[in-house]
Amino acid sequence: MKKYKTACSLDCWDTCSIEVTISDNNDIQIKGDQQHSITRGFLCEKGMYHLDRLNSPHRITSPMKKVQGEWIQIGWDQAFSEIAQQLREIINSYGASSLLLYGEAGHCGLKKNIDAAFFNSLGEVTMPTGSLCWGAGIAAQKEDFGKALSHPPQDLLNAKTIVIWGRNPVNTNIHLVPFINDAKKNGSNIVVIDPIKTATATLATHYYQIKPEADGHLALAMAKIIIDGNYHQKEFISTYCDGYSSFNEHLTQLNLDELIIQTGLSKEEVIELTKLYLTSPSAIILGYGLQRYPSGGRNIRLIDSLAAITGNIGVSGGGVSYANQFINQWIDWKYIRNNQHNHQPTFIRSKFHQYILKERRNEIKGMFITKGNPLLQLPNTNKTIEAFNHIPFKVTIDLFMTDTAAASDYVLPCTHIFEEEDFLCSSMWHSHFFFTERVLPPRENVKSEFDIFVELAKRLNLYEFLEHYGDETTYLERGLYSLLSNTGLTLQGLQGKNLSLIGNEIPWESKLFSTPSKKFQFISLKNVQLTNAIDERNDFSFQLLSLHPKHSLHSQHLHSVEEGIYPTVFCNPHTLEQIGITSGEVVELESQQGKIKSIIQASEEVGENLLLIYEGWWLKNQGVNFLTPDGVSDIGNQAIYNHCFCKINKLKE
Repeated sequence: MKKYKTACSLDCWDTCSIEVTISDNNDIQIKGDQQHSITRGFLCEKGMYHLDRLNSPHRITSPMKKVQGEWIQIGWDQAFSEIAQQLREIINSYGASSLLLYGEAGHCGLKKNIDAAFFNSLGEVTMPTGSLCWGAGIAAQKEDFGKALSHPPQDLLNAKTIVIWGRNPVNTNIHLVPFINDAKKNGSNIVVIDPIKTATATLATHYYQIKPEADGHLALAMAKIIIDGNYHQKEFISTYCDGYSSFNEHLTQLNLDELIIQTGLSKEEVIELTKLYLTSPSAIILGYGLQRYPSGGRNIRLIDSLAAITGNIGVSGGGVSYANQFINQWIDWKYIRNNQHNHQPTFIRSKFHQYILKERRNEIKGMFITKGNPLLQLPNTNKTIEAFNHIPFKVTIDLFMTDTAAASDYVLPCTHIFEEEDFLCSSMWHSHFFFTERVLPPRENVKSEFDIFVELAKRLNLYEFLEHYGDETTYLERGLYSLLSNTGLTLQGLQGKNLSLIGNEIPWESKLFSTPSKKFQFISLKNVQLTNAIDERNDFSFQLLSLHPKHSLHSQHLHSVEEGIYPTVFCNPHTLEQIGITSGEVVELESQQGKIKSIIQASEEVGENLLLIYEGWWLKNQGVNFLTPDGVSDIGNQAIYNHCFCKINKLKE
């Protein structure tokens, strides 16, 4: 019997440490690493699915080429030769900017970034900017603090109040739950603020069902109550903050009752919530859904301001934890991504179709897709498909024939995390990192992305790339030089270990921030427009929230769902009664972007005139992004999935 230490490569808060056991008869078992302070010996449903994905009969095990609309298997030599020739012809005829690399975070291994290093060696190729996930919030916390840092989960035991704002760890961050429960047993107030009464709300001592997009209104109302009641921490504000005078000047001009009306809460509830937050030290734990709006950055910045007003920054049991990019300072991202171009063309991710069909119509001749499934994950699916089909040459690297792969010209099969060594770390929550062990050799005829791009580089005679990026060990040692120097370890010394960097136990404890002024920066309220989402509904009277499911990371686990099975959309029973629709009916949801069929189900957890659907369904099952808009947030170029308004149409019998 052999045991290996690896980690979960999914783009998840937890980045769990995994122990894999292989018996003498080659049976494989996985479980959470009991020695790990976060994993604590258990894995979520998504983590347990790694074995199913590893051994799935649906895995692609040969390079595939589309010929007259049909897929045929080809050898690697043919695939490399033909793809390299296509790349060469595109660059020679149209220039490097006519190539587009679309990479996402479907796998969080450091070696997977070899795609960017390869394409940057070809010249100024086109790459995406902005975010589908968390961009507005990252930009907001950079404005306020200088960077996004989070308190470790163990510090929650020092909080008297924990505010979980727009986050559902029961579904998306399960290893946070034991820390919340321990804090609750310790006497902490557990407050959940969310438009949906999620499973996490059942753990709370207090739950507040806010309206979507009203998070900034609520933060401002709480700030007014705190300042008007003289509960703010004047010394912290005057010593460690910048911009407060202007913030307070414009805050005084806002009407408290009008702010509260926008939240959907009663005045008594807002006052109660404010008193709970004033029971310090108080920690705020933010989710990503509340920044997926046109005002997404503003929402986060106004919540950050609550922590500054009350002095809950740089103290044990406090903070505003949104993301944790502490470990990034020890990774040489410039080298890893081969960043060398000053005028590289970029496009905003959520505006992919506009870039392809309008801004650079007929100019993008080739596209590579790695670590992602943009046909499913980008908003406004109908337009995304149209744009994707407009590009003449497309190659996807994946384990499965995703919707994106199926619409490509070539598909190259890649390895699973258990079939390779890699470096994994979380930039979302904790400060642990892992150098994973290879558990099994790669499945026959499958290659790692690193090998794929090195081989393509050989075919294209990219000698400089091969010199600097041709060897996996050298690549990791150079990219992790600062980390290895800081820990005193070698790359091999990291193998099979999970470690955590020190120095971020209490973010901003020194009160020296990473902003230009070295102080916390209050948001300017001078030009803030406090509009309500309902103003833009017109005839589409239901706001649709598309949340992350418990059983899948986006679309990665839904490949085996049969065609004709539709997603469930949850709706308040009173709303269903008003519109004359029965729970269990198949209905049509319609937005300005498209239509999908879904099964409607009554749920008391969903507020009136609000719809909830879990994202990740494939096109054959009516993916939710047929409905979502393709706008961007105020800062951070964030997709605004939750700013989506729909009609419910009864289907003709």
